[in-house]
Amino acid sequence: MTKYIEIENPNGTIYIREDKIRELAKVDTIVFDCDGVLLDVRNAYNVAIAATTKIIIKAFIGTVIPETIFDSELNHLFKRTGGFNNDWTHAYAVIMRILAELPDEMLAELNKLAEESLKYDSPKARFDYISDKVKAEIPTEGLYETLTDYAAKLDASSVEKVDELLLPRVGVNIKRALKFRGEVGESMVSTLFEELFLGEDLFTESFGFEPSFVRPDKGIVEADEVVILDETLDELEAILGGPRFGIASGSLENTARHALKDIKDRFPQKAQYWHDVVDRDARRLAEDSLHKPNPYPLVKASESFDPEKILYIGDTMADYYTAENAGDDYLFAGVYGSVHNGDGVRDGFLEAGSPVVAPTVNEIPIVLRYARGDAQ
Repeated sequence: MTKYIEIENPNGTIYIREDKIRELAKVDTIVFDCDGVLLDVRNAYNVAIAATTKIIIKAFIGTVIPETIFDSELNHLFKRTGGFNNDWTHAYAVIMRILAELPDEMLAELNKLAEESLKYDSPKARFDYISDKVKAEIPTEGLYETLTDYAAKLDASSVEKVDELLLPRVGVNIKRALKFRGEVGESMVSTLFEELFLGEDLFTESFGFEPSFVRPDKGIVEADEVVILDETLDELEAILGGPRFGIASGSLENTARHALKDIKDRFPQKAQYWHDVVDRDARRLAEDSLHKPNPYPLVKASESFDPEKILYIGDTMADYYTAENAGDDYLFAGVYGSVHNGDGVRDGFLEAGSPVVAPTVNEIPIVLRYARGDAQ
């Protein structure tokens, strides 16, 4: 049985695996996830998933999905699979499952419209072509339970599992019309999500073209709150002997810059691997995807330091699997204080045997100092 040392802290209990203390004492490099670690995004990303889903479902079939469905527990059920660290993927998975509730004749009609919409390259043009032509009232009573049962069938393979379960029912043309896995400007899901999330000005700044679905003055991103403290980074520099830390995140770099502000500049630029950076590398290397839980962004974010032992700090099981996939030189610290269903996240990390489980990133210096003192 895995044994943990428990250290009480005002933010919550810190857990350190007894058999990992000597390895933790050797940590000389730290890589951070962003959302849920450096930033508290509970009032942002889940709201954007809900809004994206509601707009697409209402346009496609006329049903209005209640916001109460998108609660912390449902968010946690998707995240704990290890496959839905990316919120575009999360939204796609929910949209496809809701559409699977349509009667056969309605799905056939929607698929025909979706196939016809493929003559348009623009995601907004496809959206407009499909919108308001199919009218079907999916009963929303019991839909929450349907989605929770569905989440229990998903796993770290993410979209692959969604498609395995649902494409035979929903139909491939709907996925093609959504153009899922396409980037912003190609996919309905990612484009609408980012327009809602960023707002008009930040969207245009980030992508170089104007939004086409919605034009909010302020994006949902404004609800992000910075978690990591300058004092924490000061202390980590003292422990590590300098700014030996990087970022491996599924967030877009410009979004993170807007939310983190000056904090982002504390991280060496060469050690920052964001969603768009990883996508550029994937195209250059002719890889389909290098996103987490693929260890690529974590390994790249740490390699310039020539590290002996790397600690990766994340808030989801996808982050945990990323560290596991990176090899024996990587340890994981799971944080649970700035995420949906924090108790469930904490318990999931403990059940998985995470070397460290802490309330927030600001307790990591306590962990490292404890490990170094115990190992002497």
